[in-house]
Amino acid sequence: MIGYNISANKDQIADAISLFEFVGGNSDDALRVAINRAAPKVRTKASQAIRGQVRLKAAYVNGELTIRKASRSKLSGAISAPSRGLLLSKYSTDAQVSSEKISWLKPPNAPARGIKVKVKPTGPSKPMGSAFFYMVLPKSRALAIVRRRDTPGPQGGKIDVAYAPSLSQVFNTVRDDVLPEAGKIYQDELLDAMRFLLAKKYPKE
Repeated sequence: MIGYNISANKDQIADAISLFEFVGGNSDDALRVAINRAAPKVRTKASQAIRGQVRLKAAYVNGELTIRKASRSKLSGAISAPSRGLLLSKYSTDAQVSSEKISWLKPPNAPARGIKVKVKPTGPSKPMGSAFFYMVLPKSRALAIVRRRDTPGPQGGKIDVAYAPSLSQVFNTVRDDVLPEAGKIYQDELLDAMRFLLAKKYPKE
């Protein structure tokens, strides 16, 4: 699991924090509100960066990037991605194969020209070779691209399932690119949270 640790530039907002606390503002409440408001925006930026590296749809990546919100008892939040490898079929150039909306009962035949995948958003697709074929995985009913590891025997022979890097691996490669902007988002949200909490505490008559 890869997470983001985001903090504001304390030197830039030191005066604002001092004034906030001087007039009775609760810094812990401001931090909690800021973290929880910033997290969805940072997730969007991370999703965009991930999709700059791999050919996945926004809805899928956003759904896989999970947010743990900050609470009064734990003033920290996290954005994480699953560490399991993605089936390479997720990158198939056949839209039906790459779809997650189908619960497969039996696999389709491999195309006459072979199975092709495209992992990167740009560039050509990659042919998998004649040894690869489709197989429905028994538990998930997901369609996988596989090949036999050895000569088929009475049990059918061992199968290698083709995987692509996990989302957490891709997440980690773009982490340093996203962190500066994530810090700016969090800082802006912290300042806005302090304004919001003071307005709530001292409403205008």
